[in-house]
Amino acid sequence: MLDTHAPNLTESIRVLVHNSDERHHRAAASAPATKTQPKRQSHERQIREKRTFWSMLAFGLLLGGLELFIVLHYL
Repeated sequence: MLDTHAPNLTESIRVLVHNSDERHHRAAASAPATKTQPKRQSHERQIREKRTFWSMLAFGLLLGGLELFIVLHYL
């Protein structure tokens, strides 16, 4: 059905994906996998991620407590 409306649709999608991969420096899915050493995160990034985790956890607990208060208050 799509072929009647856009006969070159698959080629267009292929070109878009190829351009996106080049822009983001991705390897093609069919490329052979090479063993690379995983990059270690910098200490600063680890600290930032820990801080983000704890702030998100605290915010979630705050919202959970607020929701529990509202529910129990209106019972």
